[in-house]
Amino acid sequence: MTPERIAIIGVSASGKSTFARALGAKTGLPVLHGDQLEWTPNWTEPAPEALAALHAEWLARPRWIIEGWIDPARVQRLNAADLVIDLDFSRWRCTARVLRRMLAGARRAEMPEGCVDRFQPKVLWWMLRRAERPHIDRALAAAALKSYVRLSNPRDAAAWLASV
Repeated sequence: MTPERIAIIGVSASGKSTFARALGAKTGLPVLHGDQLEWTPNWTEPAPEALAALHAEWLARPRWIIEGWIDPARVQRLNAADLVIDLDFSRWRCTARVLRRMLAGARRAEMPEGCVDRFQPKVLWWMLRRAERPHIDRALAAAALKSYVRLSNPRDAAAWLASV
């Protein structure tokens, strides 16, 4: 069976967007970026009802790759996915990537207008503590996964993509 719905999860700066774009190019599946779900322009959070409605609309589509933040509140994404890919890269790699983003001070392509990465020591501390990972693990534990792949470094991710 070829997966028609793929969820790509992982901590900040694990490469979810880049991986999703590469996988989308190989599979022809449309890519949806979680940052477009979680943020509106200028780092404002959408109303919870708007976020839930958009997430439900995405999940109702017959084919997709959705990459982004996952926690138990979004477990329905994991349940709907034919395949969940978990980019579980090291804290050091992801912290370095976040710092590089902050120092560049640019808006990433998948981010809404006005969402520019800025230097935030608190975010670096979260990354070093792997504070996001417990939320991801709780979501995985709450989900009824159909198929799951955990990739622990960029080399594994590249090899997995090459095998598609």
